[in-house]
Amino acid sequence: MKARWKPIVIGSLISLVLLASFPIIAVAGKLNADEVKQLVSGNTLVFRVVEGYEGGRKETRYYDANGTFRQFKKKANKTVKGTWSINDKGELCNSTKKRGACHIIYKQGNVWETYVETRNPAVPDKHILTIEKVLKGNPNGL
Repeated sequence: MKARWKPIVIGSLISLVLLASFPIIAVAGKLNADEVKQLVSGNTLVFRVVEGYEGGRKETRYYDANGTFRQFKKKANKTVKGTWSINDKGELCNSTKKRGACHIIYKQGNVWETYVETRNPAVPDKHILTIEKVLKGNPNGL
């Protein structure tokens, strides 16, 4: 009787080697609280607003490590200030005097996409922003 387990073991080992060779595959998906903090804290994010929310507009926001953020609103010619935190679900929560929202963040290749959870489980979460760049520190002086 032939040993049929050898091809399975060899195939599994090859799969593990390939997975280790492509770290984007290993880290793709929903970010946890530590990954969200590492992404935003002390960094400037350049993001594009998706369709339906003034679609295509680009914004830049600096997330200070002290839990505040500053964002220049080109259209209104003013700086908006607010606070940020990470909730127990690992979502990035932003709040200003006028409104607030918590975002689920997913890594998609070289960009990150944020979604707002819908209250209806039959309706998919809503894509809000695409984070296109993460800059160390506050290079724009926000």
